[in-house]
Amino acid sequence: MIHAGKVSDLGWSKGTWLILDIGFSNTKKSCGYILGESDPEQMQFGEAIARVVNIAKNSTSLNLVIEAPLSVAFDKSGNPKTRSIDKKDGQNRLWYVGPGCAVMVATMYLLRKLYDSCLSAEVKLFEGFVSFKSRETRSSHSDDVSCLRDGIKKTGIQTSRFYGPGDLKEDPDDEIKSAFEVMNLTNMDLSIPAVIMIDKRKR
Repeated sequence: MIHAGKVSDLGWSKGTWLILDIGFSNTKKSCGYILGESDPEQMQFGEAIARVVNIAKNSTSLNLVIEAPLSVAFDKSGNPKTRSIDKKDGQNRLWYVGPGCAVMVATMYLLRKLYDSCLSAEVKLFEGFVSFKSRETRSSHSDDVSCLRDGIKKTGIQTSRFYGPGDLKEDPDDEIKSAFEVMNLTNMDLSIPAVIMIDKRKR
């Protein structure tokens, strides 16, 4: 069963953690990957997806953090708009354009693979958000998954914050939905995963 993790589920002692900074490139090692206390790695999309599926198939439960938009927002007219976390100090990372949209599509393919694997494991999904980087704080994919691990542990020198579904509306009449409603996965919880945000500018 794949379902949304809650803020109350966030804690390093609460099971096995797999953190994926997902990318969608034909040739580059565009994914960062870290499992538990292991060293971070960078790899191509196909290898990353195979690794995640294999770990899930051999687990009874797994906390899966994906650095990509796992929820979406619409205004009262049904138009896509930013979530509260998608803008900061004049910078944008919109879920429905550019890189945000690309990694959301990559995540859909990952979840389809997990779903088709007939998992017996309980997989809790969490959204990782490492963004709003200054020129001085740009980092590698492996550094980003390390930062997310530190954020879950509440260690390291970066600033981390956890967001629940109710924190993601920019305006009261916005509608927040799972990014995966369009996939028609009948055995998947379509509530909103908690978000782990890392502010790289504070490192």
